[in-house]
Amino acid sequence: MFVVHRLLAALLLACSAVVALAAPSLAACAPGGRTLEQKVAVVDDVFSGVVEDRKVTGSTATYTVKVDRIYQGALADEQVAVSTDTRPKACGLPRLEKGTTYVFFAQEDGSDLTSELRSGTAPATAAYVARVESLLGAGSPAGPPVSEAPAEATFTTVADAPAKVQRLAAPGAALVIVGVLGLVFVAWRGRRRA
Repeated sequence: MFVVHRLLAALLLACSAVVALAAPSLAACAPGGRTLEQKVAVVDDVFSGVVEDRKVTGSTATYTVKVDRIYQGALADEQVAVSTDTRPKACGLPRLEKGTTYVFFAQEDGSDLTSELRSGTAPATAAYVARVESLLGAGSPAGPPVSEAPAEATFTTVADAPAKVQRLAAPGAALVIVGVLGLVFVAWRGRRRA
């Protein structure tokens, strides 16, 4: 019986050690007490889109996302890459499913977009999209901005018609004639002295 109590005590001690070691990493990635408003305030871009692809390089997962609506920020393309750190203590995004629509809360890191578990990125359920739209409005469709139709052209009449081509060319022709006569004179004068 003494051996069973010692075994149970050792097992209990081992379990508590595992929980104690795991707790900091779980607490580090907990969503925290930030409200959706606070999450919106600290990110550069908020948009919805479908995950088309996932590539993992080292400890970084990069998701190719076809952007549907832009709620905050200005994305240049309809397709963007969102990167996340996959290490457990880095609080990277969980494995996002291809073909699923998400609302992304992303930071701009140069020309790259990054996101993490605590940022607010989540599946685009009707309820979550409604919460985002209540804060940021309906958003705008992805893609280049639609240009407005050009204003109708207005024409004005010119009071005086431009001068005729002959009147414009006359001074130039006169200079050419004077130049040729000057060359003839110089050539004639040079022959006379010789």
